[in-house]
Amino acid sequence: MLKRRGFLSTLSASSLGAAVLGRLPLLDSPSVGRPAVAAPEPPRAYEPLPWPDDSDPAFWDRIRDQFYITPGEAYFNTGTLGATPRPVLERVIEEMRVLQETITRWDYTEQTPNWISGYSPETPLREKVGKLVNASADEIALTQNATFGMNFVAHGIDLKAGDEIITTDQEHPGGVCGWQERAKRDGAVWKQVKIPIPANDPDQLVDLFRQAITPRTRVLAFPHIISSTMVVMPAKRLSALAHEHGCLAIVDGAQAVGQVEVNLHDMGCDAYFSSPHKWLLAPAGNGIFYIPREKQDLFWTTLCSSEWDDHKQGMYRFMQYGTGNPALQAGLDAALDFHFRIGPERVRQRMRSLADRLRSGLQQIPGAKISSPVHPELCGAVVVWRIEGVPAMKLENELWTRKWLRPRAVGDNLGVRQSCHIYNNEAQIDTTLEIARDIAAKRA
Repeated sequence: MLKRRGFLSTLSASSLGAAVLGRLPLLDSPSVGRPAVAAPEPPRAYEPLPWPDDSDPAFWDRIRDQFYITPGEAYFNTGTLGATPRPVLERVIEEMRVLQETITRWDYTEQTPNWISGYSPETPLREKVGKLVNASADEIALTQNATFGMNFVAHGIDLKAGDEIITTDQEHPGGVCGWQERAKRDGAVWKQVKIPIPANDPDQLVDLFRQAITPRTRVLAFPHIISSTMVVMPAKRLSALAHEHGCLAIVDGAQAVGQVEVNLHDMGCDAYFSSPHKWLLAPAGNGIFYIPREKQDLFWTTLCSSEWDDHKQGMYRFMQYGTGNPALQAGLDAALDFHFRIGPERVRQRMRSLADRLRSGLQQIPGAKISSPVHPELCGAVVVWRIEGVPAMKLENELWTRKWLRPRAVGDNLGVRQSCHIYNNEAQIDTTLEIARDIAAKRA
């Protein structure tokens, strides 16, 4: 199928394109007894901002200019929803506008693009996703979020009464509720491994799962990064542990893709799902779902349309979710381009350096407590922290009302979750530390 952007380019060279772009004077002729209707005005073109040179000392300031975030405000809640870059948002808007301007031209031929998602293979986009996470296109399905992937897995495998599913006790609902339903509906046994807060020992985490496994265990399901405490789990070791005991390793990667390196073939898990609307900065309504080719036949398709039983085309059968908005997939494509243009490793290093600066500073403040890991193997671009005796929402509100810093409160026992991304900078981290020092001093 043609892409809509290419389709519009071909239209612009013809009278049909002139009608679409608003260059014909009338859409209806008064000579046939109908009122003349003026053609629509062409939309105002989006003007991209200049892209900085890699050597520009103000490189990250210029990158922040690529976002619509209000100047003077700092966004630290990427763990919930990433801020969408200007070129990504404008790509979505362009795709939706072109659809409406050319909707009468959709004739189901190879010469016109497909105006809906939810049925087509979208192979080039899946290849681009695979480039980021080291997987082939036929091992990747495009869904709507990580919860889709979790439910595809939880309801797609055969389990009987008494079969055990082991998770952590810190799961996001989107990563665990499918397993809870299998326990309630089919009599499977759902077990939880208690993860320490803070977690700072990778060997201990692996041992906790090892101790929980029994001969009846069928599934080890765990987050690549825990949503609440932001522990970067030893996913490769846990996947190997699962296979040592004949279990499936299922990984919730909602917080991982774009934040840490994800190499799925090296990780060795049996299924992985993620939400690129977080760290990859794609528009909400996109999801990534992975199963290695040799394990795909273990999973039933549980959201079914025409290709639900097509096992020859890999993960394509998991993309049959009904009519969707293809502009959102165009946004994912643009987000990947944005990410690759900066460089995935450069993005990770920048985010990690900001988070390390925050971790180091908090450790020097009496009364400040870090609930997320500080162990280099277990920490990423997020710091969960609190001030003793200060409710989490009060701390969140103080950061906002004093200096327009927006993290997210995640519970009084944890504090605020402060996610560092490329639209943040050192001055915002230092301002956070100044406020923390002041609040802690007044509590002393």
